[in-house]
Amino acid sequence: MGFFGRLKNFCIPTTENAYRPGVLGRQALLFFLGVILAAEGFLVTNLVGRSSFGEYLAAVIGSEIILLTNAERVQAAAPDLIENEILDAAAQRKAEDMAARSYFSHVGPDGKQPWAWISEEGYDYTVAGENLAVRFVDSSDVVEAWMDSPTHKANIVKPVYEEIGVGIAQGSYKGSSATFVVQFFGTPRKVVVVSSPTPVPPQEQPSVTTTASATVSEVAGESVAAAPTPAAPVFSAPHPPSLSESLLRTFARVVTEPRATTAWILGGVAVLLVLALALAFLVHIQVQPVDLLLRGSLVAVFALFLIAVNGQMLSSSANYDQAAALGANGSDGGYVTGGVIIGDSGATTERFTVEY
Repeated sequence: MGFFGRLKNFCIPTTENAYRPGVLGRQALLFFLGVILAAEGFLVTNLVGRSSFGEYLAAVIGSEIILLTNAERVQAAAPDLIENEILDAAAQRKAEDMAARSYFSHVGPDGKQPWAWISEEGYDYTVAGENLAVRFVDSSDVVEAWMDSPTHKANIVKPVYEEIGVGIAQGSYKGSSATFVVQFFGTPRKVVVVSSPTPVPPQEQPSVTTTASATVSEVAGESVAAAPTPAAPVFSAPHPPSLSESLLRTFARVVTEPRATTAWILGGVAVLLVLALALAFLVHIQVQPVDLLLRGSLVAVFALFLIAVNGQMLSSSANYDQAAALGANGSDGGYVTGGVIIGDSGATTERFTVEY
């Protein structure tokens, strides 16, 4: 019997297997049960491990947030953001400050603006933005929370941004342990030099005297000279990731998204068993392997039960599944969508400088 014949006997009830497919046999069900318990153990171990190995997990989460952010920008036809070490350092200092002083706001308790963190690291920008989040399980939850808020989404997909930095810190917020996330966007300042017009040499005809002047406009309270309108930028398509990069990204996604990974595994096992049960029941309805149907149903129900319990437990846990994106007004209120607290707006600022 060839491979496909053995596969058929394993999955579909036939006369050759006495209408008892191997997929519902004792060994197969024990294997599926082991996969279910391993997936659930992975989820619990990952969540518990965050309190002991938060710094290690945070580094992985930061890179995943950048990856997910760029994925959203691709959908919005915006160019990929480049990770900038200076913005990373600024975001990390801001996150550590929030964690150490137990606040969650764009503006610090001492009135420090988010842009001060960027400038202190030596990042000279023309436009910058900030998104914040606190208390979450998966990096995807943080980005989804931001994307569900129009103003935070605007920060993520704004095409004028060129670079990104993410900082992660562990601390406490409102009496419980929490992970603080800071996301900085920026575009480095590019000095535009406006040169004086080249004098026209006198000719025999009567000359016409012209006067060149620069138009001055008010931008953010500062008087600056308006630069010539630049041509629209042309963005080249990003290079596809190599095999090693794809594997690393997949590994990071599995580690930093335990709930999603566990749900996929449990759901896959449940779907496979439901299909096997349906075939065992319908292919030869006169012959019903009751013992197989009963054991298979119990394992499938157990997988579905764990999916429901995990979703309910994590969505109601303030320590693990409450991601919050904060508004620029500094309050941590907002509306609730999909079990996630969203603030009023993201913070953004612009500063234009022209030298001539």
